Amino acid sequence: MSNLKLENTKSPTPKRRGRGTFSYDNDKLYSDRLLDGSIIDDVEDEETRSGSEDKKGTPNLQYGTSHVLVLSHFSPSTRTTDLEKVFDDIKNCHFVIRWVNDTVALAVFRTPAEALEAQSNARCSFNMTMKILGEDDAHLSSIKPNDLKPPQQRQKTSVAAAQRMIANSMGIKLTSPSRGTGFQQHKREENTRKERIVNRQKLKEDAWGED
Repeated sequence: MSNLKLENTKSPTPKRRGRGTFSYDNDKLYSDRLLDGSIIDDVEDEETRSGSEDKKGTPNLQYGTSHVLVLSHFSPSTRTTDLEKVFDDIKNCHFVIRWVNDTVALAVFRTPAEALEAQSNARCSFNMTMKILGEDDAHLSSIKPNDLKPPQQRQKTSVAAAQRMIANSMGIKLTSPSRGTGFQQHKREENTRKERIVNRQKLKEDAWGED
Protein backbone atom coordinates (compact mmCIF):
# COMPACT_ATOMS: atom_id res chain seq x y z
CA MET A 1 0.00 0.00 0.00
CA SER A 2 1.40 3.35 -1.04
CA ASN A 3 2.13 5.95 1.63
CA LEU A 4 1.96 8.72 -0.93
CA LYS A 5 -0.24 11.72 -0.21
CA LEU A 6 -1.34 13.87 -3.12
CA GLU A 7 -2.12 17.52 -2.52
CA ASN A 8 -4.65 19.63 -4.37
CA THR A 9 -2.67 22.21 -6.31
CA LYS A 10 -5.56 24.46 -7.32
CA SER A 11 -4.32 28.02 -7.08
CA PRO A 12 -6.30 30.29 -4.73
CA THR A 13 -7.92 33.42 -6.12
CA PRO A 14 -5.29 36.17 -5.92
CA LYS A 15 -6.06 38.98 -3.53
CA ARG A 16 -6.37 42.45 -5.00
CA ARG A 17 -3.91 44.91 -3.56
CA GLY A 18 -5.51 48.01 -2.10
CA ARG A 19 -4.31 51.55 -2.29
CA GLY A 20 -3.56 51.78 1.42
CA THR A 21 -5.51 53.43 4.21
CA PHE A 22 -7.22 56.76 3.84
CA SER A 23 -5.78 59.52 6.01
CA TYR A 24 -7.00 62.90 7.09
CA ASP A 25 -5.14 66.15 7.55
CA ASN A 26 -6.26 69.11 9.60
CA ASP A 27 -8.14 70.73 6.76
CA LYS A 28 -8.00 68.20 3.91
CA LEU A 29 -9.22 64.73 3.07
CA TYR A 30 -6.83 62.19 1.49
CA SER A 31 -8.63 62.57 -1.84
CA ASP A 32 -8.09 66.35 -1.71
CA ARG A 33 -4.38 65.91 -1.06
CA LEU A 34 -3.98 63.83 -4.22
CA LEU A 35 -4.34 67.08 -6.15
CA ASP A 36 -0.88 67.96 -4.88
CA GLY A 37 1.68 66.74 -7.46
CA SER A 38 4.27 65.84 -4.84
CA ILE A 39 1.83 63.55 -3.05
CA ILE A 40 0.99 61.76 -6.31
CA ASP A 41 4.71 61.23 -6.96
CA ASP A 42 5.13 59.76 -3.49
CA VAL A 43 2.30 57.28 -4.10
CA GLU A 44 3.73 56.23 -7.47
CA ASP A 45 7.21 55.82 -6.01
CA GLU A 46 5.83 53.61 -3.26
CA GLU A 47 4.03 51.40 -5.77
CA THR A 48 7.15 51.17 -7.93
CA ARG A 49 9.26 50.07 -4.96
CA SER A 50 6.62 47.56 -3.94
CA GLY A 51 6.47 46.10 -7.44
CA SER A 52 10.26 45.83 -7.59
CA GLU A 53 10.32 43.95 -4.29
CA ASP A 54 7.68 41.51 -5.54
CA LYS A 55 9.68 40.81 -8.70
CA LYS A 56 12.87 40.44 -6.70
CA GLY A 57 11.33 37.70 -4.56
CA THR A 58 9.88 35.82 -7.55
CA PRO A 59 12.23 33.49 -9.47
CA ASN A 60 12.48 33.44 -13.26
CA LEU A 61 9.74 31.13 -14.53
CA GLN A 62 10.86 30.89 -18.15
CA TYR A 63 10.58 27.08 -17.96
CA GLY A 64 7.19 27.13 -16.23
CA THR A 65 6.26 24.99 -13.23
CA SER A 66 3.67 22.45 -14.40
CA HIS A 67 6.36 19.91 -15.36
CA VAL A 68 7.70 19.81 -11.79
CA LEU A 69 6.53 17.69 -8.85
CA VAL A 70 7.21 18.87 -5.31
CA LEU A 71 8.16 15.96 -3.04
CA SER A 72 7.94 16.86 0.63
CA HIS A 73 7.29 15.75 4.23
CA PHE A 74 9.64 12.77 3.98
CA SER A 75 12.37 11.81 6.43
CA PRO A 76 15.60 13.88 6.36
CA SER A 77 17.48 10.60 5.94
CA THR A 78 15.82 10.01 2.56
CA ARG A 79 18.31 9.73 -0.30
CA THR A 80 18.10 10.66 -3.96
CA THR A 81 17.92 7.00 -4.95
CA ASP A 82 14.93 6.53 -2.65
CA LEU A 83 13.05 9.29 -4.44
CA GLU A 84 14.01 7.95 -7.87
CA LYS A 85 12.58 4.52 -7.00
CA VAL A 86 9.16 6.12 -6.50
CA PHE A 87 8.91 6.44 -10.29
CA ASP A 88 10.51 3.09 -11.23
CA ASP A 89 7.26 1.65 -12.63
CA ILE A 90 6.72 4.52 -15.06
CA LYS A 91 8.06 3.75 -18.54
CA ASN A 92 9.60 6.30 -20.92
CA CYS A 93 9.72 8.81 -18.11
CA HIS A 94 12.79 11.03 -17.97
CA PHE A 95 13.29 13.16 -14.88
CA VAL A 96 15.89 14.47 -12.47
CA ILE A 97 15.75 14.97 -8.70
CA ARG A 98 16.83 18.40 -7.46
CA TRP A 99 16.93 19.20 -3.76
CA VAL A 100 15.43 22.27 -2.08
CA ASN A 101 16.23 21.31 1.53
CA ASP A 102 16.49 18.18 3.69
CA THR A 103 12.78 17.36 3.46
CA VAL A 104 11.79 18.93 0.13
CA ALA A 105 12.93 17.95 -3.35
CA LEU A 106 11.81 18.52 -6.92
CA ALA A 107 11.16 15.83 -9.50
CA VAL A 108 11.67 17.74 -12.75
CA PHE A 109 10.24 16.11 -15.88
CA ARG A 110 10.55 17.00 -19.55
CA THR A 111 6.87 17.84 -20.03
CA PRO A 112 3.76 18.55 -17.90
CA ALA A 113 2.20 15.36 -19.31
CA GLU A 114 5.05 13.26 -17.91
CA ALA A 115 4.71 14.97 -14.54
CA LEU A 116 0.97 14.21 -14.40
CA GLU A 117 1.56 10.59 -15.38
CA ALA A 118 4.23 10.25 -12.72
CA GLN A 119 1.96 11.78 -10.09
CA SER A 120 -0.84 9.35 -10.97
CA ASN A 121 1.28 6.19 -11.10
CA ALA A 122 3.96 6.78 -8.46
CA ARG A 123 4.47 4.08 -5.83
CA CYS A 124 6.04 5.06 -2.54
CA SER A 125 7.02 2.79 0.36
CA PHE A 126 7.50 5.67 2.82
CA ASN A 127 5.46 8.68 3.91
CA MET A 128 5.68 11.53 1.45
CA THR A 129 3.54 14.30 -0.04
CA MET A 130 3.53 14.98 -3.77
CA LYS A 131 2.02 17.84 -5.76
CA ILE A 132 2.47 19.78 -8.99
CA LEU A 133 4.52 22.93 -8.42
CA GLY A 134 2.32 26.01 -8.70
CA GLU A 135 3.42 29.47 -9.78
CA ASP A 136 2.44 30.80 -6.35
CA ASP A 137 4.07 27.99 -4.37
CA ALA A 138 5.87 29.09 -1.22
CA HIS A 139 8.91 27.00 -2.18
CA LEU A 140 9.61 29.09 -5.29
CA SER A 141 11.58 31.64 -3.30
CA SER A 142 14.05 28.88 -2.38
CA ILE A 143 14.37 27.42 -5.89
CA LYS A 144 17.04 28.49 -8.36
CA PRO A 145 15.71 29.24 -11.88
CA ASN A 146 17.95 26.59 -13.46
CA ASP A 147 16.51 23.96 -11.12
CA LEU A 148 13.26 24.23 -13.09
CA LYS A 149 14.98 23.49 -16.40
CA PRO A 150 13.60 20.26 -17.95
CA PRO A 151 16.16 17.46 -18.26
CA GLN A 152 17.45 16.42 -21.67
CA GLN A 153 17.61 12.79 -22.65
CA ARG A 154 21.21 11.68 -22.80
CA GLN A 155 22.51 10.11 -25.98
CA LYS A 156 23.89 6.60 -25.72
CA THR A 157 27.64 6.60 -25.28
CA SER A 158 29.80 3.87 -26.78
CA VAL A 159 32.53 2.16 -24.78
CA ALA A 160 35.23 3.80 -26.90
CA ALA A 161 33.72 7.27 -26.41
CA ALA A 162 33.44 6.69 -22.67
CA GLN A 163 37.10 5.64 -22.49
CA ARG A 164 38.15 8.77 -24.39
CA MET A 165 36.17 11.04 -22.04
CA ILE A 166 37.66 9.38 -18.97
CA ALA A 167 41.18 9.61 -20.40
CA ASN A 168 40.73 13.28 -21.31
CA SER A 169 39.46 14.13 -17.82
CA MET A 170 42.57 12.46 -16.35
CA GLY A 171 44.91 14.16 -18.82
CA ILE A 172 45.92 10.87 -20.42
CA LYS A 173 46.53 10.60 -24.16
CA LEU A 174 44.66 7.51 -25.26
CA THR A 175 45.54 5.77 -28.52
CA SER A 176 42.47 4.84 -30.49
CA PRO A 177 42.02 1.04 -30.22
CA SER A 178 40.64 0.76 -33.73
CA ARG A 179 43.58 2.70 -35.20
CA GLY A 180 46.16 0.65 -33.30
CA THR A 181 44.51 -2.64 -34.20
CA GLY A 182 44.30 -1.68 -37.87
CA PHE A 183 47.98 -0.74 -38.02
CA GLN A 184 49.08 -4.01 -36.43
CA GLN A 185 46.80 -5.99 -38.72
CA HIS A 186 48.24 -4.23 -41.77
CA LYS A 187 51.78 -4.95 -40.56
CA ARG A 188 51.00 -8.65 -40.11
CA GLU A 189 49.50 -8.86 -43.60
CA GLU A 190 52.55 -7.14 -45.09
CA ASN A 191 54.92 -9.60 -43.38
CA THR A 192 52.83 -12.54 -44.58
CA ARG A 193 52.94 -11.22 -48.15
CA LYS A 194 56.73 -10.86 -48.01
CA GLU A 195 57.08 -14.41 -46.69
CA ARG A 196 54.98 -15.74 -49.58
CA ILE A 197 57.18 -13.95 -52.10
CA VAL A 198 60.34 -15.36 -50.52
CA ASN A 199 58.90 -18.90 -50.35
CA ARG A 200 57.71 -18.72 -53.96
CA GLN A 201 61.13 -17.60 -55.13
CA LYS A 202 62.79 -20.38 -53.15
CA LEU A 203 60.49 -23.03 -54.63
CA LYS A 204 61.21 -21.73 -58.12
CA GLU A 205 64.96 -21.97 -57.55
CA ASP A 206 64.65 -25.50 -56.15
CA ALA A 207 62.60 -26.60 -59.16
CA TRP A 208 65.09 -25.34 -61.77
CA GLY A 209 68.19 -26.23 -59.84
CA GLU A 210 71.53 -24.48 -60.02
CA ASP A 211 73.07 -23.61 -63.40
